[in-house]
Amino acid sequence: MLHSVRHWISFLVGALVFLLGLFPLIGKSLGPVSSIIGGIAAYIVAFAGLYIIVDSFFEFSFHSGVGLGTLIIGLLVFSFGIVVVLSLHGIISFKVPEISMFIYNVLFILEGLFLMLGSFIMD
Repeated sequence: MLHSVRHWISFLVGALVFLLGLFPLIGKSLGPVSSIIGGIAAYIVAFAGLYIIVDSFFEFSFHSGVGLGTLIIGLLVFSFGIVVVLSLHGIISFKVPEISMFIYNVLFILEGLFLMLGSFIMD
């Protein structure tokens, strides 16, 4: 369960990222926060993906598939986020087409779920 600070931090970050994705999808306005999130969505996706990767190493249940699944989701989401960020800054040679906020919201929900799930099954 949530018996250490690392578990609580993972759960709270997951809940925050989950709610950032859920509210726009159910029609709740976040007010001025929406425009801020729209501008940094790729950064949030990349950072949360990296956070999921780190969390997956604390899940010592790779044999059950949960830790391995978390690692794979983290790698995929982080890869997506970092490619978008690098493309925005012109560091990589190809450009990523415009991505809708719906995709970002779905990724936020997915990341939030895996972070919250990971907080309960870490070491």
